[in-house]
Amino acid sequence: MNYPRCSFIAIVDPKDNKEKVMYKKRILIIEDEEMIADLEKEILEGEGFEVEVTRNGAEGLERIKQNGYDVIIADFQMPKMRGDEFYLEVKNLSRNLEKRIIFVSASINDFIESTGNRFLVKPFSNQQLTQVVKDFIASIETQP
Repeated sequence: MNYPRCSFIAIVDPKDNKEKVMYKKRILIIEDEEMIADLEKEILEGEGFEVEVTRNGAEGLERIKQNGYDVIIADFQMPKMRGDEFYLEVKNLSRNLEKRIIFVSASINDFIESTGNRFLVKPFSNQQLTQVVKDFIASIETQP
């Protein structure tokens, strides 16, 4: 299993004035529309995340094999590999890795609903994007 590579940040806790080290969450965006991908990247980097972008599902799958990501934001209608194919390929890589996928689509279909994964419907706001990512990260950090 590939674990996320870590970029560390040091913060000082004002309660005890001690330095604490935290790692930045890593996100992979898979989006063929350059303008949308760049905007998502800018928004999420502004929230303190480390973000990488690929333009299609096949490229995204290769990145996942080489690197670890905390969150994978994937357009459902991608070139070279549809969202359902991508999901199944990711699922075959490692147990529960597919649960890190947040789908983005103009409309939600039966497949997306059947996964139980989080999703965003285009168009979505900056706040909706950051909220779904933060909610997902909070949910995995509270798991045993």
